[in-house]
Amino acid sequence: MTSTDKPKTADRVASPLHLLKTLTRTLNEHLTEACEKAIKDAGKALEKLQRQQEKLEEKLKQSEARLAERTAEDPNKPASKTRRKIADLRAALETLEQSRNNAERYIAQLEADVRQTLRLAKGLDRIDAQVTQALDKRDAPKPAAKPRNRRAPTRRKPSAAKPAAQPATEAN
Repeated sequence: MTSTDKPKTADRVASPLHLLKTLTRTLNEHLTEACEKAIKDAGKALEKLQRQQEKLEEKLKQSEARLAERTAEDPNKPASKTRRKIADLRAALETLEQSRNNAERYIAQLEADVRQTLRLAKGLDRIDAQVTQALDKRDAPKPAAKPRNRRAPTRRKPSAAKPAAQPATEAN
């Protein structure tokens, strides 16, 4: 058996308590990372939608400016192709606006879910703390027992009974 075949001491699970501790810590770490990543990814998607919206708005302005130029040059010349392009851009812009609004609602719901999830996950921290206490208690050296006195315990001898008070008799 080579040194790479041997399991590392740190990798072995010593007891179910150690396993529970490892599981709670790992689950908590992964949950926190996943929540952060989900919010970050949703934010990136929203930024992308906003950039697309800005580009479409710019194209729409350019197309409207071209249409205005063409109609100013020759009011009798039909510009149906440009008008169709403008209508398509407005429809795309409306769809994109709706997608952006959906993304904003999703992010707001996601943030609320993350807050609730992390609040509930605090139970994992409590479990981890309880497991740590249990392991510490189990692994703590027990105080040395008091040495027993090997001699038989001495019993108290009943002290001589005091004579009971005798009633005083009047003898004269």
